Amino acid sequence: RRCAATIITGNTLVTSAVCAKSNYPASKYGQGGWRIVTGAEERYMQTPPNSAQTYVVKNIELDECSNIAIIQIEGSMSFGGQLMPIFISSHPVSQASTMYTFKTSDPSGNSFLGVTQGVSTACDQYLPGYTDNNFMCSQPVLGQTITDDYLGGDPIIGFSTQPDGPLAVLVGITGLYYSTLEDSQNAVANDATAYRFNAIVAAHVKHIATIAGVSAESLVSTGDLG
Repeated sequence: RRCAATIITGNTLVTSAVCAKSNYPASKYGQGGWRIVTGAEERYMQTPPNSAQTYVVKNIELDECSNIAIIQIEGSMSFGGQLMPIFISSHPVSQASTMYTFKTSDPSGNSFLGVTQGVSTACDQYLPGYTDNNFMCSQPVLGQTITDDYLGGDPIIGFSTQPDGPLAVLVGITGLYYSTLEDSQNAVANDATAYRFNAIVAAHVKHIATIAGVSAESLVSTGDLG
């Protein structure tokens, strides 16, 4: 897959702006060739079969300052089985929160990376004032591979402690790595010590709700993160 997109409503998804504006889809499929692919296995294929369930992209709105893209599709998805939307966490993320994202180098989609917030003093050395653009800084984790996922776009999942609410909630969308190594900044080489700056989805709830045509309250979970 080139970009992961996380389902918020039947017609609205989110990914990273840098992945959405990448020239790869246009060069491979031509302008207007964006499609959302769903399915247990098909969504991980670089070239999905003709039998795969796909949805035509109607519009993509980019916020490049905060590195988030809101995707609107034609029509609406039918939910069931493994195809479900996810609620957005509206609760502040504490240093102790447990979060995960997909390990992009595993094409099966069954491997995960832990996500831990970085210390602000260390994060500011890579991207000063990062909180002004609603970024969450994550520190280096074992298994991160810049050459595989430098465009980001994967969901960062947290776990809510709200008893009557959803357990898994969407906290962020993975973003760009920041490294002191030039080759890593260009995704030519990996840097196991690179920090990552991810979009906090809660900061964009009102915009997402407007595009989706629903209330912002219907998209969020207010429970504390465990």
